[in-house]
Amino acid sequence: MKYYTNIFLLILFGCSSAQKPPVEPSFQRVVPGDPSLISSRIRPHKVKYKKSGGNMTYIMKEVEKNGQEAYELAVYYNVDESTGTPDLMYFDRTTLGYIGRKMEMQAYTLEVNFANKNFSGTLTPTANSEYSPRTYNKDYPHNGFEPAIINYFIAALPLKEGYKASLPVFDLNNGSEMYWSNIEVLKRETIKLNSKSYDTWKVLSKGIKEKTIWVTTTEPYAIKMKTKGAGGTWLVID
Repeated sequence: MKYYTNIFLLILFGCSSAQKPPVEPSFQRVVPGDPSLISSRIRPHKVKYKKSGGNMTYIMKEVEKNGQEAYELAVYYNVDESTGTPDLMYFDRTTLGYIGRKMEMQAYTLEVNFANKNFSGTLTPTANSEYSPRTYNKDYPHNGFEPAIINYFIAALPLKEGYKASLPVFDLNNGSEMYWSNIEVLKRETIKLNSKSYDTWKVLSKGIKEKTIWVTTTEPYAIKMKTKGAGGTWLVID
């Protein structure tokens, strides 16, 4: 269980202390609420992925969070959605900006929020955990995106061949620092998965890790992600 706890932390936080995140944007900055974002492309859904180490189920629905119209994204990793406890992420339905996150693991509980340009919250270890308590409390000039679901925000961009943008994301493993995910649309490509053909945009994302992401022209999520190095490949299975 310790192995899966650590792997899940790295997958969802998207970073490692051995890697340096980009602290400056390489391209045009696109922050939450930017006029170019097409937030209507994001909508409630359920999707399943297969990756090395197991399967993940993502379920998005409309909710109200802290007085805001929000999306709740529940992520289940190698657990049944009817009995398992999900990692919960919340973001604004209009701006797609970060609102909060709650995660209960065997080794710790994490609960963080973003409001009034302030990122706050706590990581609380459970008994006999190797993790240390952590408090988040930092002001920012603007909101950021949730790094664990950057593929959703890519789907809301005005994608076309050659399009480039830099998206701000929060790094929870580094004291809630803000870094930049620099993305570039490489080309439009038809790929086949599960005996089905998908019309996609092939996108290169360079942030904490370098990823190639295939986003369909119709769905609000990636159907394939390939991480450079040991991260492996995610494939939609449902």
